[in-house]
Amino acid sequence: MVVVDVLRVAWESIRRHKLRSALNLLGIIIAVTTIIAVIAVVQGLNQYAANLIGQLGPNTLIFAKFGIITSREAFLEAVKRKNFTVEDVEAVRRGVPEAKRVGGRVFGTHHVYAEGRRLADMVVLGAQAEIPWMVGLELDDGRFFTETEDASARNVAVIGWDIKDELFPHVDAIGRTIKVGAVPFRVVGTMARQGSSFGQSQDRFVMVPLGAFQKAYGKNRSVDIFVEAPDAASRQRVEESVRQVLRTRRHTPFNANDPFNIVDAEALQTLWKTLTGSAFALVILISSISLVVGGVAIANTMFASVVERTREIGIRKALGARRRDLRWQFLLEAVALATAGGLTGVFLGWLAALAVGAWSPFPAQVTVPLVVMGLAVAALAGALAGWLPAIRAARLDPIVALREE
Repeated sequence: MVVVDVLRVAWESIRRHKLRSALNLLGIIIAVTTIIAVIAVVQGLNQYAANLIGQLGPNTLIFAKFGIITSREAFLEAVKRKNFTVEDVEAVRRGVPEAKRVGGRVFGTHHVYAEGRRLADMVVLGAQAEIPWMVGLELDDGRFFTETEDASARNVAVIGWDIKDELFPHVDAIGRTIKVGAVPFRVVGTMARQGSSFGQSQDRFVMVPLGAFQKAYGKNRSVDIFVEAPDAASRQRVEESVRQVLRTRRHTPFNANDPFNIVDAEALQTLWKTLTGSAFALVILISSISLVVGGVAIANTMFASVVERTREIGIRKALGARRRDLRWQFLLEAVALATAGGLTGVFLGWLAALAVGAWSPFPAQVTVPLVVMGLAVAALAGALAGWLPAIRAARLDPIVALREE
């Protein structure tokens, strides 16, 4: 029997038993849909995260009191550390002359007022003049504040796109005054739109000079120290120099751990891959359970098909059909059934990826290799499910089979 005939017989079986086929293929459909949708979304998330992390720059290091915390023990240890101060930033600037840029940053949340409007709980960044260049911020209008304005704690601010759009929708924001908490700041720049990250807008912030931030809101927050190396070759040397300066200022014994954490693009990527890898493994586990359920259902269908077509099998054997022919017939029927479920799953997964791409910033998309993988998984499940029924059909005694009514 040629492959076309096998496919025709499989299609006839699906058509005659629509409800049974749909129920049997439900596990395969759910599994393939989940695999396609999740992998498409994870790929989109990885691309999106890579773009965000790339803004930090491969040669930029952040020395922070907390940094990336992944356990309760690490958090409790970090809480005991001394805060970094502006003096620490200046010590790094003096002690590591080979660094390209050095800057400090703190942040908090405050209400923002202007033109009779109020925005609640906006992120307020206190940053030194070098920071915008180190994290890839782009202006839409105006300018960043200068080192002189930071040193003199001048009340100037650069605002995000959403704040400009909500507080000054029809007028130029440059030169106007906003109140951050109870403190007035003059707007000297507006940021280009950055979009959303994981459903949260990245344009709802105010950036002011670090000196002005501490003057207005106190110095009780630890300052994150940003250090940019001139190039990849000097990155390790710069990191070691900064570590030495900070450990010396903390009087840290040579055999003790660093009293700070170091964050860079590589550490963020590692953390991201760990998080998405765990989620991906969980989804694969769930999909595997669905595949097993779908495979068992297809196996039951094929066993029932063998019983229903026992006389047909006997006639074919009497006419000279070999065991190999019967094995291939029933095996290909099972693969065809599963592939039909796989095609449905690919279509539903594609729709899910389209929805994610339309309603989120993640560029989720179904690629050709992903479609091939989904269909291959479905076909493999069908082959495994149809193997035992195919062997049973091939081993039927033709005399016994012909007696069946």
